[in-house]
Amino acid sequence: MTFSIATKKDLKKIQNLLKINDLCYSDIGEQPTKDFIVVKSNSDQIIGCIGLEKYGSEGLLRSLAVRVEFRMKGYGKQLCHQLLSYATKNGVKTLHLLTMTAEKYFEKMGFKRRGRNEAPEIIQKTTEFSVLCPISSTYMVLETIL
Repeated sequence: MTFSIATKKDLKKIQNLLKINDLCYSDIGEQPTKDFIVVKSNSDQIIGCIGLEKYGSEGLLRSLAVRVEFRMKGYGKQLCHQLLSYATKNGVKTLHLLTMTAEKYFEKMGFKRRGRNEAPEIIQKTTEFSVLCPISSTYMVLETIL
């Protein structure tokens, strides 16, 4: 298995993986602020992904997904660590996310629950925050990453 930054040719596969996992995917590939890290099998199949939208020192974690047959093998955790390292190297100090189902998972990673109104304006204006994710989503923050 190899971890790498996704290329344009990976975007359709990422969208399909997100769709299978009931995650937002309609805006993937639209903005240059979105970067994805993927883990691929030896046969070049994407088995997991995680995304980052960068806005200066603020980052929005997008769409952690792992294929069902590869879950519970540590790939999600490895993807998160890869993303945290990548975000830090790119000047992100605070990482934000919205989730409907993974609050406990991200709490173990150090994220704290916050009220949506506490998000910085730049994060509130993102497509994921303002359009794609329902108001019932849990907003979480990881401050001063790594």
